[in-house]
Amino acid sequence: MERIHDSDYAEFSLIVLNEDGKVRNKNDGRLHEKSPNVYRLFNMLDESIFIRGNNALESKNSQELLLGVPVMVVKPARKGLEDYFEARDIDERNKCELDVVINIGFESLQGDILTVAKYGVWAYQFEGRPHGFWEVIESHPETKEYLLILNEKPADHKIIYKSASNTYLYSPARNRNRSLWKSSSFLPRQLALLNHLGEQNFLDETKKYRQNTRPQIHKKYERPPANLSSVSLYARLVIRNIREMFSRLFTMDTWFLMFDLGPYGSIPWKNFTQIIPPKDRFWADPIVIQKDNRLFVFIEEFDSRAKKGHLSFLEVDQCRKHTIPVKILEETYHLSYPFVFEWGDRYYMIPESASNRTIDLYESVEFPHKWEHKMCLMENLCAVDSTLLFYRGKWWLFTGISENEGSFPEVELFLFFTDDLFTRDWKPHPLNPIVSDVKKARPAGRIFSRNGKLFRPSQDCSKTYGFGFDINEILVLSETDYQEESAISVRPDWDKKISATHTYGTAGEFQIIDAYTMRKKFL
Repeated sequence: MERIHDSDYAEFSLIVLNEDGKVRNKNDGRLHEKSPNVYRLFNMLDESIFIRGNNALESKNSQELLLGVPVMVVKPARKGLEDYFEARDIDERNKCELDVVINIGFESLQGDILTVAKYGVWAYQFEGRPHGFWEVIESHPETKEYLLILNEKPADHKIIYKSASNTYLYSPARNRNRSLWKSSSFLPRQLALLNHLGEQNFLDETKKYRQNTRPQIHKKYERPPANLSSVSLYARLVIRNIREMFSRLFTMDTWFLMFDLGPYGSIPWKNFTQIIPPKDRFWADPIVIQKDNRLFVFIEEFDSRAKKGHLSFLEVDQCRKHTIPVKILEETYHLSYPFVFEWGDRYYMIPESASNRTIDLYESVEFPHKWEHKMCLMENLCAVDSTLLFYRGKWWLFTGISENEGSFPEVELFLFFTDDLFTRDWKPHPLNPIVSDVKKARPAGRIFSRNGKLFRPSQDCSKTYGFGFDINEILVLSETDYQEESAISVRPDWDKKISATHTYGTAGEFQIIDAYTMRKKFL
């Protein structure tokens, strides 16, 4: 509501207040009069343990945002789970000449109210009730969110935005909270796009969300579990959490590197040469630079004692030999994903510095050992794995952004562009985020060219962080449009000890990836 209020594309014209006040808010997952007692008790405990700050369901007073906006009080006629408005209420709304009606305070609206606004009634919908609960209980890797234009028949609802988040498998409350924070951007985002494109172009652009997709709620997932079944469900969840605690206590995360000197497209991953780090650290996020027939691999080196990452590099030769990583950059905050590139006979780097809430540009003063901070490109944002591309006379910056505190940075890919690299004036793409899907949004390495085509590596963070990666062919890249499609999908299925791989780098015939395994801490 704040974003809409402060925008230049929309304003609030009318408040329709529900006199009934007994809307069940079946999607929000909180405590309701008709919720089973065991569910209510568990939800209270779940929220107290797993939600700290940035609670998406915290009540807020919106009175200041709505000062001067006329209010109409309505008591709808209710039939089951549907609300109908009386004719006189419909007539009053017609006088306001509304563009969009946003359904927040009513049940599923039906009848003539659906045709009052020029662009219809917009509403959120999720695939389970309560939202984010059953995805955790059933260990679904994704939690999906939709924004709809409502129709009389649910099958005819028009999807105008959809996204998928990775499910937080240890807490329904935290899973719901993260998903709601992310989806809160959908409404202002699509109102802005409608204003920018106009009705027909907006409907054409959002057709991609309606292809072979319709939000469906299985009867099993329409309500919280009954008291008796809740006991066994929560017991399973508690056991899952205990196992995770023991796993973290006795094992440690280890990312390591795997490389090969075969031609691109030849990917027998099991034959790749492995580079295993010492037990007190891991190596990940390889970015390759080929200079004077030498291969330099820049990596994140995470020190388990310091509990933060710094940046290092190593060399690989044609005999598959490699050097020991050498530290090149360390800050007081965590650094990762050292995106190194060449421009104008100089080398530059954009490391991930999300914990500092910046996107920073560094310049090499002695390649590859010494780097100096040149400038801040963007600040006051949580951006991960920023990846630059110079294409057709412009700089394009792809980055994963968590737009709201408490949401997922690996979910949505944002694109910015400019004519000048050394500027803070980066223009956001009108279709931002250009990808909103946990399976392929987050960058996973340098964008590269093969046979005149551009390819963007992306992470699949659905089952777990960095579970796998895709190589996506970029079909359209312009100031007004972006399209891509998956060309190659890589998942960790060649070795039972490897459970994730999330970065791909290439230079000539050299290919390198990172891979994840678990190692015992004490043996």
